[in-house]
Amino acid sequence: MKCKLLVALSIFSLGCTPAPSDLNKEYSQRLANVLETDAPDITKPTFNKLPISPLPASKYKISVIDLAKLGHCRVATHIASHNNQLGKLAKPSEVFKYNVNFVRYAQECIKHKDTDSDVREILTKAHAQKKADLPATLAHVFTNEKELTQFLSLTFNEITYDTSNTEIKAQEALSTLSKLTNSLNSPHLIEEQSLTTALEKLNNNHYVQSLLTSTKKQIAWNRSSTKWLNQFSLENTVCPEGKNKNKAKVLNNVFQKYYIQDVQAYQSKLTQRLHSIEPYFKTFSQTFGSDTYPNPISPLLKELKQSAKQHVFWWQRFYKVCKVKPL
Repeated sequence: MKCKLLVALSIFSLGCTPAPSDLNKEYSQRLANVLETDAPDITKPTFNKLPISPLPASKYKISVIDLAKLGHCRVATHIASHNNQLGKLAKPSEVFKYNVNFVRYAQECIKHKDTDSDVREILTKAHAQKKADLPATLAHVFTNEKELTQFLSLTFNEITYDTSNTEIKAQEALSTLSKLTNSLNSPHLIEEQSLTTALEKLNNNHYVQSLLTSTKKQIAWNRSSTKWLNQFSLENTVCPEGKNKNKAKVLNNVFQKYYIQDVQAYQSKLTQRLHSIEPYFKTFSQTFGSDTYPNPISPLLKELKQSAKQHVFWWQRFYKVCKVKPL
């Protein structure tokens, strides 16, 4: 008895809260038991791979001779440090930060009275290109840095009801990235170091990944269970006219207890969380272009709401035909 108690306590301490998909399985199985048939199931959700956005090529080169003429400018040291071996192996996020500071330092040097006219000309052209390429350079970051590309990959973890520290950090990171994206037209306002901070918060943080995967699973459950229920004739199988309504009454109880109380409450939580991050992904998609960085949130929100609505439609018809009152 003592051993059984210890096992029970250890299981409880590890956490045995059913996963949302388990709630759907329970709901479907309960319906299947009443209808005396096999319960529906879902196929594993899939995601489209994010297209990789290339890094814009530099059209203008500042020679070593020209660089030597820029000793009075901070941009000279900045270019020299980037041209060493470490700079050539820089991650996409570091390249973006380099380009932001290049735009700033080059602008200062262009205005400096001691800058040679010939060097000023090439520096002006390089400055204009780097500034124009900032959105594409940041898109390169979004489609190459693992902390950002993980958003559209699958995970085994599902979103839970409670707010976690990973959710808070992910929200903060997305907010930072959105502000950064909105500042691309004003390089002097860009806080380039905030990009590193955001990536650090997203490192090994699978909140967004789990949210999207959980939503896809819920959509699949809604569609699968609705399609399955549509196979049964309400008039002939569920509540034939002139016969008792025991089966219909039990189905109603299952719907109220397992769908309304559990599944629908969970879907509401998913919807709320998707709405909270949707503006960020809209900003990314609008800035980089939908072909480069498609917004995955808005379509999923639409599919989740539509699939839930279609499922409830079946139950509305059930109440109309079977004349059973909801609890």
